[in-house]
Amino acid sequence: MKRLIVHLAYGASDVGRQRWPEAGLTLPVKALDSEGSVLAEGATSGDKPATLILPDTTDLAFVRLSWPSGRSETQRVSLENRPQAEATFNDSTISSNEWSAWAIPRLNPKTPMVQALRDVDLGLDRFDKVWLRLWKFSEGTWTQEKLKPDVTYRNGAAWQLDLSLGPFAWLLQIGGSEVIWRFVSLPGGGPARVLITPKDSTDSRADSLKVVVTSFRADAETLLEFLARDSMRAASALARSEALAQQLFAEKFDDPVSAVAGAYYLLRVGALQQVPLWWYENLSQRFGWLPDAVAIHCVRLLREGSNTKASAFRAQDLFVECLDRGWPVYAEGVALLQEAAGALRGAVDVALFGQVQALGAAKAWAGAAASFYGRSPDAPSALQWVGMPRAPRRRRLDSALMATPPRAREAEETMSVAEKAPRRPRSGAPADKRLRDSHDPHDEEFLLGSINR
Repeated sequence: MKRLIVHLAYGASDVGRQRWPEAGLTLPVKALDSEGSVLAEGATSGDKPATLILPDTTDLAFVRLSWPSGRSETQRVSLENRPQAEATFNDSTISSNEWSAWAIPRLNPKTPMVQALRDVDLGLDRFDKVWLRLWKFSEGTWTQEKLKPDVTYRNGAAWQLDLSLGPFAWLLQIGGSEVIWRFVSLPGGGPARVLITPKDSTDSRADSLKVVVTSFRADAETLLEFLARDSMRAASALARSEALAQQLFAEKFDDPVSAVAGAYYLLRVGALQQVPLWWYENLSQRFGWLPDAVAIHCVRLLREGSNTKASAFRAQDLFVECLDRGWPVYAEGVALLQEAAGALRGAVDVALFGQVQALGAAKAWAGAAASFYGRSPDAPSALQWVGMPRAPRRRRLDSALMATPPRAREAEETMSVAEKAPRRPRSGAPADKRLRDSHDPHDEEFLLGSINR
């Protein structure tokens, strides 16, 4: 057999090292023959190159590295008359900006930010009046928190904010006179980074500003990004690297957010029995601030059915508990909530079923992070709003949407039920305290234009 060693020399974009030096960026690679057939697959990182085992008859191979965005890089490698060869992928072709390069593998493959330039001008000035709000879920209510970034950055292509977040469910709200109001979930329990850049897609349905989130968990987040894009072959290549999914799950007491990434992968590929049931129980019950953990436990029980009758937990109780913790951090959790709602319909309060329906109908795109449209954090809505927080207005529909058949428009109005029927507050929480402001409500919103270059 022949060996192909694939190295990854990514520096500026290796965001994971800022939190854990031993946990840098890992990306899937595969070797192809001249006809495009896959010879071998694996995962490579800065610390541990991939070793791909190829047939003895291989004289020429094409090794391909994949990004979560869908972009790929390919190198031609000759193995003629030699048992081993090496290939190295580096980020010399990626923007050299030291603070935004981490996000490029998650952006559109054709984004101008891929260019090896320090300051690409994407016309950010036209978004200076775009505003942000930060929301925290605590004691059964969404509380607006004063947004005070630790550090901010700005150049011609993007804004970036570094935050420190406690162990709660968090939402970042973004809006503007021409920017649709939407919420993006942020991982709690540590540092988080948010990059905002003009859309990198020509699709007229895409939001005008793209939001990319990291909590410096390189392995977990890369796995989740591939899951969010249904790139299962790439996700499997990562997860097979030293049984990554199980390893992330096993380290739940050190990092529960990474653990849910491992659990999500196991559920997606139907390998839920690779770890014992009590792992799911510990994850959901030891971290009461993490909605995803309960959604995972709930679906684990539902999929096992009669095999888990001995469990001390009931799926319908876990479903209610999940909604009592806020919204899931990741889009994968939203999908599990929808699965659970369908399975439990008739066994849980119809209002809870309606909440999940509204969340599904209001889904927006933020990569692996859960995101939805709406005016209020507890009321996802398919209706779209623009304007300043104190002067909201319905977004004017474009001509394509105006041509939508009447029944489809009726469905949109129906799915906005959450606007009229707020989320059920946690048991014992007064309905009129469903939302709270923890600072002066007359404070100015955080305007992106206030970030200096």
